[in-house]
Amino acid sequence: MPLIYLLIVVVALLLAVGRYKVHPLIALLMSGLTLGCLCGVGAAVTVDLLMQGFADTLKWIAVVMVFGAIIGEITSETGGAQRIAAAAVRIAGRKHVCSAMGVTGYIVSIPVFVDIAYIMMCTVTTAVARRSGRSVLSVGLSLAAGLTATHALMPPTPGPLAVAGILDASLGRVIVINAVVAFCAMSAGVWWAATVGGRVSLASDPSNGDSRRADGTPDPSSGTRNDQQDHVQDVNGQDVDASIPWSALLPIVVPLVLISVRSFLPVLDDASSGASLLAWSVGAFEVLGLPLVALTIGVALAMLQYGRDFSMARLAAATERGIEKSAAVIMITGAGGAFGHVIKNAGVTEWIAQAAPMLGTLGWLLPFFLAAIFTTATGSITVSMVTTAGVVAPLVASIGVSPEMAAALIGSGAFCVFHVNSSFFWLLNRLHDAPPAVLLRTYTVQSLCMGLGGLAAVGLMRLCGLR
Repeated sequence: MPLIYLLIVVVALLLAVGRYKVHPLIALLMSGLTLGCLCGVGAAVTVDLLMQGFADTLKWIAVVMVFGAIIGEITSETGGAQRIAAAAVRIAGRKHVCSAMGVTGYIVSIPVFVDIAYIMMCTVTTAVARRSGRSVLSVGLSLAAGLTATHALMPPTPGPLAVAGILDASLGRVIVINAVVAFCAMSAGVWWAATVGGRVSLASDPSNGDSRRADGTPDPSSGTRNDQQDHVQDVNGQDVDASIPWSALLPIVVPLVLISVRSFLPVLDDASSGASLLAWSVGAFEVLGLPLVALTIGVALAMLQYGRDFSMARLAAATERGIEKSAAVIMITGAGGAFGHVIKNAGVTEWIAQAAPMLGTLGWLLPFFLAAIFTTATGSITVSMVTTAGVVAPLVASIGVSPEMAAALIGSGAFCVFHVNSSFFWLLNRLHDAPPAVLLRTYTVQSLCMGLGGLAAVGLMRLCGLR
């Protein structure tokens, strides 16, 4: 039975990485190979699946990760990340930093993929955590909650759009209902991150307000906190302005805006696709909104932060640091994608789909639980949502929910739960040096809280008469 084999492999993976300290890259690839062989896929085919999954995961994210890291290095070196952190803490207040990060993620992830947005915000996340005195994990998971909530529930992200199409649901109603459900799911995730995540310490957490390198110079990714004055220090230990840092925000905001605009571009018919201004604008944003092009523009804007101190040597050094820091993240993220690709092609999803009719007694909860099973098994929100929608579509009328409410239930269930078969799990592992056991207690449980928060929102809507 594929599901039993998957459970055995996941347990072995956790033991290998957590207890026996096997490197995640090796453990993930060996787990994928083992699962494929156990499920009868065959060693040669499994290796092909691993390579295909690895390539599919990294073909759009590898260079983006490097460019995002370069932007982070420049912004950190020039004190820009610290200025952003100081402004965020001053505007939101230290008590509301997690909520502010959650709302930021909620907005940003509507048009931008979770991984890209989190990578671009990583330096700011660390600086905000240190500036506010909160743990890196609590601030990072708050951002992740907002990013994930809208990614799973709000069009125009691929999953919600596909679900609406498969269920033949009204896109307008889906947007309205899912906006509320996503906000409730995000709120549950932020609450968990702020209360439980705040109790977990990582190596990257500050022991006090000032963090220094081994040579005694200030760490450029941290700022000196002062409750009376909103000032921080750059890499040279000099005070920097804590007003809204537009020069530091532009390298982050402009790429996100370009990617966002591209996702909302109209589809032109043959009559309007000529040499008109509209056609030219659409064509320009089609190119500028590509993640690689957008991040290239971001790097160019980040260079402006050097001002008169710019030199090719400084840029080359920042680029080298960005490549070094992102290499391990890239490889492990690719391995996580490879493992997930084997799961999707090893017969697990087919077995669950065949067993779905036996779950019909769950009634209106069927879409939620089925999506939760698929997410737990595959680690992919999009695969979970699309597969669940295909199974549930013929049953919508019989379980007593509208297609739009079924879409909300599927999106909520798709949060439950993320663990070692999710590439984002390993992204957090490498970016924050967070042990898998810690992420299982925090990130995995947070995803469950988000799913239950979304389910509670749907339940309240049903109580109010919305079907």
